[in-house]
Amino acid sequence: MFNAPRPVQAYGNSSLGASFVTDNPLISSVYDDGLDPWSASPSPAPALPSFSATSSGGLGSVIGEATIPVIYTRAFSAVDPTNTGETSVNALSRVLATSSLPASTVDKIVSLVSSRPRVSRLEFFVALALAALAQSGKDVSVERVAALAQENALPEPTLDLSSLPPSQSTFHDIMQMPPPPARGYSTEDPWSSRFTSPSAAPKTPAFGSLDNGATSNIAGTGLPREWWKKQETVFVNILGQQGFILNRYLVYEVSSDRGAPVPRRYSEFVFLWDVLVKRYPFRLLPALPPKRIGPDDGFLEQRRRGLTRFINFVVNHPVIKDDPVLQSFLTEPSLEEWRKHTAISYEEESASKRVDRVEEMAIPSDLEDKLAVVRGKIGFLIEHWQRICLLTERIVRRREAAAADLSRLTNTVKSLVEVNERCWRGEECELCAGVRQGLAHVSAHTQRHADALEHRSRTMLYSTLEAIKAQRDLYVAMRDLFIRHDRLSPDQVDRLRKRVDTNSHKLEGIRQAQKEGWEHEADKVAVAIEKDQAAIAAALNRRVFIRACMWHELRVVLHNRENTLLTQAVQAFARDEHDFSEAAVINWSSLLEAVEGMPLE
Repeated sequence: MFNAPRPVQAYGNSSLGASFVTDNPLISSVYDDGLDPWSASPSPAPALPSFSATSSGGLGSVIGEATIPVIYTRAFSAVDPTNTGETSVNALSRVLATSSLPASTVDKIVSLVSSRPRVSRLEFFVALALAALAQSGKDVSVERVAALAQENALPEPTLDLSSLPPSQSTFHDIMQMPPPPARGYSTEDPWSSRFTSPSAAPKTPAFGSLDNGATSNIAGTGLPREWWKKQETVFVNILGQQGFILNRYLVYEVSSDRGAPVPRRYSEFVFLWDVLVKRYPFRLLPALPPKRIGPDDGFLEQRRRGLTRFINFVVNHPVIKDDPVLQSFLTEPSLEEWRKHTAISYEEESASKRVDRVEEMAIPSDLEDKLAVVRGKIGFLIEHWQRICLLTERIVRRREAAAADLSRLTNTVKSLVEVNERCWRGEECELCAGVRQGLAHVSAHTQRHADALEHRSRTMLYSTLEAIKAQRDLYVAMRDLFIRHDRLSPDQVDRLRKRVDTNSHKLEGIRQAQKEGWEHEADKVAVAIEKDQAAIAAALNRRVFIRACMWHELRVVLHNRENTLLTQAVQAFARDEHDFSEAAVINWSSLLEAVEGMPLE
């Protein structure tokens, strides 16, 4: 599902390849989810989850501008509680089952509206209109629904949503937003970050007492025990379109336990990224997903997930998490109004923070060698994690297709049982009744397995795949950090030192010559020397700060996130697959017992 990215070189020649880090985060088309911001074509199909009805037999034009009955939206909300804009074939079948229509009719409706693993909102509405037609004894056809929609008279089906059968799977719905932890956000620093403001009192050394200039290994994590349990979680959901026809924009709801949910536009995410990358140029910062001209729903869903990964990375960064602009982004009801009345500083953090002597001594002398090791393999890591993302998405698509096909098989078998309700012999036939009962057991167990397959694919899509993409984003952020370092770390120390030497000789000559007005000239040169010496001292302090930042990002952020969070993802994946396999064994064993007594003669 990936567009071929255009090569982009942000800072001229670089061995690190194309970068997302530019002066304008929107100009990059190299986003690793294949989201080409300058393409007006649809996202590569099938994008998951994709709720565009326009790609499903033209059903997007069936409903048109017709008024949607309340029962339609109520039914869809019952199977799409998180407002993703799509649901499964299983869920549609369960809703249609509450209409008391024959299984053969339900099977026909499902076949008419969708041949894909997922069902869009418009496809779902068409299915309900078809169900209403069937309930009234009229011809079940998409053309008839289109005619009624043109008359703004969509029929209302009779549904018993209170009896809507739940999914029989034992898997939790990964799309449900869990309740926030009792203390997800704390002012305590679980990362033991060490950088202080110039006025702050010295802290207890966190890196031990290494001799300055000594080589060092990455020993210990620099974090308290079980730091990963203190991770903050932020949810980004789509609220919908706002604005007028010529100025429509998408609004997201950002929910965190720092305050009430707040609405945010994509441009406000860009503002936050711009502030953070200028304030913290030598910190790990993930890229923003891009913007696109004429985006489809699949693109927007991919972008929502990219924004979610971005904001969760930022709020869990040991230094950036306490940034006041980030805090306002997560809590201010109207960021636009807040920006009008607030002066925003873009000053680099090195201007207001310092590295104390203990921290400076803790920076290993072989830091450049360690960074060179990461530089050497960063391209390989990005490439291979991107490939893992692609392969995982293929697996998800296959699993969703298998779940949908199994659900359709269930509907067909139920329809077959209904058709064979009476034997052709016209009398009670134990052979027919026994076989029919066995097929009923088959449909019940295939339905259960279809539910399990669906939840298995959802879990992989929203948990495993997102963890894999977060791993890839981490290495992309490290690559971009190297590019920013190469561009922004050079200073003018050597030039200033030469100028100080020149001015010192000039001052000495003025004092020796003592021509008329020499005192005034000597004062001017002395002031210039003092100014240059202060600039040299500031630049040297910045050099130390940059080295401390790179060491901190390597040792504390990169090293821990690339290992601990990957361990969590692998363990969760293994646990989910184990649970699914056990549930499948129990399900098919139960079916085996149920059909053991099916008659043979």
